[in-house]
Amino acid sequence: MTSLLPFLPDLALLALAFMVLTIDMRRREDEAAFHLSWIGLAAIGFLLAFTPLENLEASFGGYAMTRSGQVWKLIFILAAFGTVLLSRPYFRKGGNARGRLEKPAAFFGLSILCVQGMFALVSATDLLVFYLGLELATLPFFALAAFQPRDVDSAEAGSKYVLMGGFSSALLLFGISFLYGATGSLDFASLALAAREAPGEPVLWGGIVFLLGGLGFKLAMFPLHMWAPDVYEGSPTPVMAFLSVGSKAAAVAALSVIFLGPLEGMRPALAGFFSIAAVLSMAAGNLGAMRQSNLRRFVAYSSIAQVGYMLVGLLGDASAGRSALQYNLLVYGVTSFALYFIMGVVGREGPETLRSLRGLSRRSPGLAALLVLCMFSLAGIPPLAGFLGKFMLFTTAASQGHYILVGIALANAVVSFYYYMLVVKEAYIVPQGEGGLIDLGAMRTAWVWILAALLVILGLFPAAGAWLAGRGGL
Repeated sequence: MTSLLPFLPDLALLALAFMVLTIDMRRREDEAAFHLSWIGLAAIGFLLAFTPLENLEASFGGYAMTRSGQVWKLIFILAAFGTVLLSRPYFRKGGNARGRLEKPAAFFGLSILCVQGMFALVSATDLLVFYLGLELATLPFFALAAFQPRDVDSAEAGSKYVLMGGFSSALLLFGISFLYGATGSLDFASLALAAREAPGEPVLWGGIVFLLGGLGFKLAMFPLHMWAPDVYEGSPTPVMAFLSVGSKAAAVAALSVIFLGPLEGMRPALAGFFSIAAVLSMAAGNLGAMRQSNLRRFVAYSSIAQVGYMLVGLLGDASAGRSALQYNLLVYGVTSFALYFIMGVVGREGPETLRSLRGLSRRSPGLAALLVLCMFSLAGIPPLAGFLGKFMLFTTAASQGHYILVGIALANAVVSFYYYMLVVKEAYIVPQGEGGLIDLGAMRTAWVWILAALLVILGLFPAAGAWLAGRGGL
């Protein structure tokens, strides 16, 4: 009889989603939904982090618990936890210049359902569960992107995301149908067998092409990235944060599940594709970010460049590549939420543009210092966490002989330093704009210190990467 212990975090998350969605809306809905959400997510994260390794592995039908899957789930929980904390001020009066968000129970409940889909995605052992998990991780984002219906930009972001998401889902289904035709089965074991015994099968390759197309849209990989700047610009800031971190982590996990799993045997033949996609994504993201004055679009193009770096990690050894991707996403998540925290403070008073950062070093020295740490981490400057994340990605690819690709990635990292420093220049060098001192208050000041400490500690102490490797059984 299968033990329920390994499945407990997944079941608890499902229960949490329904509890939040059905919470009493008559009395302080915002506070009750908020506290239930962050406490529930923290408890599930604790359960994931400290469940003994020998109790992790189990399976039921097409749903399996693995050590590596537990690490992915912990990253998803951290992304949702950060989103819940970041979003609280947006449900209060004056929380943002674009207007107050409403219906917090629906917002938090949909966010948790996204995580439920991500859980299913990394627990899948067949293509049906894989697809259902990916769709459940995506569909709530359509509503979240348009969560400010009276805001034209938010409504536009939601409609564009629906169109692009529907198209990517169609590509995924088409690809899965090809894979089913090639193997006669939906389970990963049959897919792995077909990849080993008939790697040149045209129907199998047709499925892989459409699968990569669908996942490429969800990942915002070049040339399927053009929706990202518009959706990032129009979405509410907490949704943009969750989309940037959680959704990207889910898409990278999906690539890892398929191409570091049943299709591992096809990776040598796909090395050229991943290399070209990585180079073009890095180039498109870096060139696009240089031209932006809007912080949201700047972050969107920066995230596209980060996708290119993550694709480099897919070319290394399977176990090392998986650990590198997981650690890099953890670091990227901390850095991104720190940046969105800054954007949220700036956005309380006006538009989220580079001009809004002028004089930030005078108005709030702590916030400006955190901004510098974010930019340096994203650029990969030692000893910050972003440097170690990129180092792990590049070394795992170099270990398999992809020296030219690693050299190009390093060159792109150097180029990215230029536009990240443009942001620092706005905060420290350009003559200050209008506005007085920013009063962060005790709670926000504490978050500045916590986020800054995490960016430094994760870079100085790579034990977190070793923990991921051991936790994932890699």
